[in-house]
Amino acid sequence: MLKRLKNIFREKSKINTSEDIERSKHFCMLPWIHTHLLPNGDVLPCCVSDFNDPYANVNDKSIKEAWNSDKYNATRKLMLSDRPVYSCSKCYELEESGIDTMRKQMNSWFKHHVNVLKDTKPDGSSTNLEMRYLDIRFSNICNFKCRGCSPALSSSWYEDHQKLWDFKSEDKKLINLTDANPALWEEIEDSLEHIEIAYFAGGEPLMMEEHYQCLELLIVKGKTDVELHYNTNMSVLKFKKYDLLHLWKQFKKINLSISIDDIEARGEYFRSGLNWSKFVENVNKVQSELTNAVYEINCTLQIFNIHRIPQIHFYFYNKKIIDEYGFIFNTLQDPTEYRTQVLPKRFKESAEVKLKAYMGLLKQTHPDADWSEFFGTLISQINYMNSEDRTHLLENFQIQTERLDRIRSESFKDTYPELLEMLDS
Repeated sequence: MLKRLKNIFREKSKINTSEDIERSKHFCMLPWIHTHLLPNGDVLPCCVSDFNDPYANVNDKSIKEAWNSDKYNATRKLMLSDRPVYSCSKCYELEESGIDTMRKQMNSWFKHHVNVLKDTKPDGSSTNLEMRYLDIRFSNICNFKCRGCSPALSSSWYEDHQKLWDFKSEDKKLINLTDANPALWEEIEDSLEHIEIAYFAGGEPLMMEEHYQCLELLIVKGKTDVELHYNTNMSVLKFKKYDLLHLWKQFKKINLSISIDDIEARGEYFRSGLNWSKFVENVNKVQSELTNAVYEINCTLQIFNIHRIPQIHFYFYNKKIIDEYGFIFNTLQDPTEYRTQVLPKRFKESAEVKLKAYMGLLKQTHPDADWSEFFGTLISQINYMNSEDRTHLLENFQIQTERLDRIRSESFKDTYPELLEMLDS
């Protein structure tokens, strides 16, 4: 391994221009302009990196020290050679099915910083690391316990997770990054000087005090031109002393990615904690008062809802909450038994027929809309669903679903009668 790395270190960089970045297969800008922090202090290249492969921990290193750790440095060298990085495998897997990924998105957004690559030293380290993209998960606090989540990113999952897997956790229910390391806040505050895009996700970011402190600091620093991006369940508009709408109105551009995976009873089932009527009320209030926002629906595509995309999309498009560009898919990869690839063949075929029929309907009823991006994404999701046969995980799906139903007094049978035959396949 060491010999291989030494050989890579001697290689001439293949990534020198923004065109090289666009053409790359494995390179990503993020290790030069961003580092991702989890509530427990673990450091990762980004939010879709393998959580089991942390690069460092800020409880024993500063952000800059962690950013120049051996693992980070090796990653930069591999990327400059356009070689694959183990912790980035999720992006590579999705790209094989033509799905847009974090890697491609970040390269598009930040390729104008290509010159920072020249500051990379032969060992992969850099003295010119400035945070341009902020994504720090300050806490795992969340009032939802979505079936595709876990206690690492939802405090509400804590008790159910122990009951589900029949064990007693020694971990804390509520984890807070800056409580464990107060000096870290000074580093975060300094990093705000260079931020171009600030992304807040969770847990639930609208329940994190540090999120509001960041907004206030950006306002004080006169950096209201920073783009604010969110992934939020939209359940909270006022938190402690903070009036969210008042703060948001002071920024030039806000991208609200509203996380919702189905509507009405099915939405409440998968995203336990969701109150559908309150959700609708909050979305309507924000839309009526906020003029500086772009709205997206961020839908996590999985075994429960791929056949429901026509109903879900139609609801939000028909209500004019989104335009033709505003429905974004998050492809669920963990837990693996919830992947769309687990569906039996005839259920995959049925879902594909429904999705393609819906594309035809949209084209017919809204011919002036540009559906190319939405249709392309749907086709990529169909390709991903069909790319593997994971029906051997159906038994795991059934066991986990029934256990969680008993714990939560919920019913898959009553909520998804159309999927019951799947368990007999």
